[in-house]
Amino acid sequence: MNVHELSREQLVELKQNYLIELLDKRTGESPSWGELAEADEIVSDDEVFEYYADTVFVPDDFSCSMDEELPWWERP
Repeated sequence: MNVHELSREQLVELKQNYLIELLDKRTGESPSWGELAEADEIVSDDEVFEYYADTVFVPDDFSCSMDEELPWWERP
């Protein structure tokens, strides 16, 4: 799936990863827990769509998708 096909939860997780990568490249630092919690507001959808335009994703790329592979009765 491409970046436009991600669920909102997957997109937010991708924004968190993007924010980590962006700050590491710019300052060599990591975002705070607060910044990670607010990543959906800090990083625009368009910014992520552009950055990951040529990336193909699978559900295993996202920790939020890990439970989707389990039958409903085994999900936490």
